[in-house]
Amino acid sequence: MHDYVEALRKLAGIIFPAALMAMVGSFVRYVRLHRSEPFSWGEFIGGMITAGFAGVVVQCFCRGIGLNAWLTSAVVAMAGYSAGQILDFGQELLLKWLERETKR
Repeated sequence: MHDYVEALRKLAGIIFPAALMAMVGSFVRYVRLHRSEPFSWGEFIGGMITAGFAGVVVQCFCRGIGLNAWLTSAVVAMAGYSAGQILDFGQELLLKWLERETKR
């Protein structure tokens, strides 16, 4: 039982900081692009959720290719800033790769 708890603790130590850093990127984008508009909870929360997910995905990718912690942090923060675009681009790449693999 203790091994599972330790594994979850280690995973949380990777996921939560990445999600939080990406959410800061999303906050910066929201403030930058919507400062002259009335506040929208829906847009703000939707951006935060999207950024958190994008940050975790990008964190996993960066760890997988062996980027150092500083570069990974910068990439994760920028992924939060551009979360929707990053996810759309990743989806496009994944679908193209899957299409090529199924034709083999």
